[in-house]
Amino acid sequence: METRLRYLPIADAIEGMVLGAPLVLSQHGINTFSLPVGHALTESNIRQMNVRHAEFVCIQIPDERTLEERDAEWAASETRLRYIFRSADLKNPVMSRLYETVLAFRRG
Repeated sequence: METRLRYLPIADAIEGMVLGAPLVLSQHGINTFSLPVGHALTESNIRQMNVRHAEFVCIQIPDERTLEERDAEWAASETRLRYIFRSADLKNPVMSRLYETVLAFRRG
């Protein structure tokens, strides 16, 4: 089954949710807590994230959209992104990389 990523506030995270991206929390430049992508959250993990003041977590959710729905959402997202970057000089390497990064993020 296809999955998609969703960013949730820690308060909305529940036991059993699967991380869609690695979680790394640091304090004063030192990593204090980390969990790998694909890790199923436990109540203990969620408590530890709260204690360490985590704000958001990236989770995987089942993608129940049809291929047509995904393509339509992707097209709308790409149109919106082109509008946002309409005044940007995409020949500039830095701006071009930013555009491509945001485009890839929205595609995911």
